[in-house]
Amino acid sequence: MLAKQRSEQHAAATSTTGSSGPAQWPSKEQWRDSHEFHDQNGSANHLSIVRAPLAASVLLSTLLLSVSGCSRLGNQLPVMLYLAMVIDQDSEIDTATQTDFRQRIQLIIGDFRKIKPNVQVQVALYNRANLSHEIQRRNASDLGPDLVVTDATQANQLLRDGLTDEIPVKAFQLQQTDETLWERVKLDDGRITAQPMVIYPQIACFNREIVQNPPTTLQELLQQGASGTRVGLAVNFSESLWTAGSLGAMQSLARANDDQNLTAQDTEKLVAWLAWLQQASAQQNISFFQDQGQLENLLKDGELDWVSCNSNSLLRLRKLMGDNLGVSPLPRGPAGTASPVNALRVLALGANSSPRQRELAVSLAQFITNPMVQRNLSLRSLSFLPVNPAVAVPVRSSQTLSTLVQSRENSILHESALAGLAHHRNLDRDGAQVLVPLVFGTSNPQSSLNSLLKALGNES
Repeated sequence: MLAKQRSEQHAAATSTTGSSGPAQWPSKEQWRDSHEFHDQNGSANHLSIVRAPLAASVLLSTLLLSVSGCSRLGNQLPVMLYLAMVIDQDSEIDTATQTDFRQRIQLIIGDFRKIKPNVQVQVALYNRANLSHEIQRRNASDLGPDLVVTDATQANQLLRDGLTDEIPVKAFQLQQTDETLWERVKLDDGRITAQPMVIYPQIACFNREIVQNPPTTLQELLQQGASGTRVGLAVNFSESLWTAGSLGAMQSLARANDDQNLTAQDTEKLVAWLAWLQQASAQQNISFFQDQGQLENLLKDGELDWVSCNSNSLLRLRKLMGDNLGVSPLPRGPAGTASPVNALRVLALGANSSPRQRELAVSLAQFITNPMVQRNLSLRSLSFLPVNPAVAVPVRSSQTLSTLVQSRENSILHESALAGLAHHRNLDRDGAQVLVPLVFGTSNPQSSLNSLLKALGNES
């Protein structure tokens, strides 16, 4: 932290040249006129026993005035905040959206500087896979970031690794963030890892030239696939979880993830969910691919007609597909709504800040959930939603906004189960070992369930 403190001291040295100078000490005459003591006979006696505490009092008052002036001056000195932002494809947010998001971050910073004009914010872009190493390296040199913008999963890991600091909950207006989102950024020990910023809902994307009426149920999805619509699904575990809600398996998955004893009904629901995935993979026009990034590329290239996707890709898809791009909520099933896994963009506090940098970093993290800021950040875009529940989204004005809100509402119905699974550190790696053999027909639903239960209990 020494490097940062020296930087702030240098800023102070270069910013105080216009100050009015130190406070003036009283003259001897002023001292004498103000502090003579008169006895009962009216004679003036300069009693040392009285003058000593009076002198101390004046000295203390002068020092306090000086300190107060310095404190006010310190609050006006320029402070540089360093913000690390995950930027590339590996961050789960594509380049076009990141460019848009970075512009909006700059708008937030501009608005923040209207109330904190002494703050400067330097934004640095990082590859998600390298972020932990880079923060560790910079922290070792006392040059670590004061703020980190990333996804909830990585923010949780950064705090576990000691590379960021927990959010000081008592200083935050928790009601300005949807209460269900706090579970996504809360560790088992109760620490909050980051401030949620915006939500990228998981939805369905399709080619409107081919799909005039998007499927609203899983049965309709299978029927459209049988009729020739080329459907793409992801074998990535978290990106396929939406089907578990439609088939009533989400709560059973959550209980398995919590290492609870499963009932016969839980087992039945999980087997039925896995059986549906295998049934879907057996259809000629329904194919499974590695992840939604691959699905979205195949959709824009005209090789698929309907895919699950994330709203973080809408800017890029709109640019490439134009009016042919359609969006809709993910299909419901016989057990209820889909359980979309919505991506959460968050702001974490760095572990290498000076006291002034920390104070202002916390202020910026609080500022970002202000209703007006959330409105400006989110409602001008058709790709993400605000985290502040007080910000109304004009769903009647846009089919896209209506779809995003519906996805968010569906996710809330399964939030507790989804939040628990999101804290599984190796969910996608372990889940892929179950789903890949299943959809390629080398395992059956029952044996896949056995492997799944083992995977959910594996946190190593």
